[in-house]
Parts: sequence; C-alpha cells; structure tokens
Amino acid sequence: MIRQVWSGERNPRFAGRYYHLSGANSGPVPSRPIGIWIGAARPRMLDLVARLADGWVPSFQGDLEQLAAMTRSLDAAVAAAGRSPGDIRRILNVSGVITDGSSQGMLKGPPEQWGAELTELAVSLGFETFIFWGEGEGQLERFAREVVPAVRSRFAEAQPRAKAWPAEAGL
Repeated sequence: MIRQVWSGERNPRFAGRYYHLSGANSGPVPSRPIGIWIGAARPRMLDLVARLADGWVPSFQGDLEQLAAMTRSLDAAVAAAGRSPGDIRRILNVSGVITDGSSQGMLKGPPEQWGAELTELAVSLGFETFIFWGEGEGQLERFAREVVPAVRSRFAEAQPRAKAWPAEAGL
C-alpha cells in the first residue's frame, strides 16, 4: 500500500487483509526511491522482510549465535521469495562502550576490539552499516574517530577484492 501511494498513481486502490485504500490522493511522487526498512527478529517478520522490504535493521542484543540464526533464517526466506540476499540491505543497531582498558565482553572494550568485532559482523553476516548507540560522554566521537577507520581497514584486508568499504554503506 505504501509503495502504491508513493507511485503517483491517481486514485490508488488496495484491498489487504487489514488495510484498505480506495481512491486516496497519492500526493507528489518522491524525487528518488524510498526504501521500506523493517527491524525484525522473529521468523514471521523475517519472512515479511524477505518478501517485501528493502532493508533489515535488527538490534544486536549480545547473542552472536542468535543474530547468526536470524541472518540464516532471513537468507532462507529471501531464497524462498525468489530474491537475492543482496536485494536487502542490512543495518545493525549496536550498543556498548569503547574503553581504554581490557575487554569486558563483545562490544565492550578498546577500539581495536570493536574494529575486529564489527568487521566480523560485516564479513560473516553481511551487515554493511552500523548504527552506534554509545553509552557515555564522548563515545560517538570515539566511534567515529577510532572505530570506523579500524573497521574500514580490517574490512579491506578481509575482502581481498574489495578496494574500500562499499560507497553506499554507512560506515
């Protein structure tokens, strides 16, 4: 229904299970495509992402195996929907603390640790952008100044054919 309203079609109509649209004014057509992004974790919603979304935005809750399982479920649903995994951009919400000391767990440690862990998430699970939710003063600045360059460098090393972080990616 959203895509139909954005299409510029006159008097769009839609009859879905929960929503109906009859002769709405679609307004101006967007100047460029607007993606539909869904933050989802459960199988039914991952199926919806696979069939209809342009992007997937889960939040990392500290359980790497759970995140990997969600990624595998999404990939299987994407294949079942007849789409390519590359059709769906993957952005991951991450939170933690960047420290000067030793590691206190995943995404709780020095910039080098963050660089290694985010690179692994990019390479192994296909996340191309990370949204950082810093815990404390100065964390965003440290992320931008110390972690982002480390991830870009490590990603280039991990991907021999990659010359740089993808231009459309957000890191």
